[in-house]
Amino acid sequence: MAEFTDIKTWTERLGRSRLRMFRGEQGRFWLEQNSAKASKWAKLARERHQVAWEFESPAGAYTGRVLIDGVVYATGEAKKFFE
Repeated sequence: MAEFTDIKTWTERLGRSRLRMFRGEQGRFWLEQNSAKASKWAKLARERHQVAWEFESPAGAYTGRVLIDGVVYATGEAKKFFE
């Protein structure tokens, strides 16, 4: 069973990217960070941190929240901890 706080348990995958995803409460949609990207967040994922982003819906806007290693942060808050 998929547990929200453990990205490795997420079984749903998104399209060709095959990134893990999780459908949360109120239609929220969480998407795993693509570790192949060049961003600092992708680098964090390559360092074996579990990183996922929250969106309003699968085609919706980014909410400003990120899940890192089982903890939900506002993006600004996460920057303080992981830069």
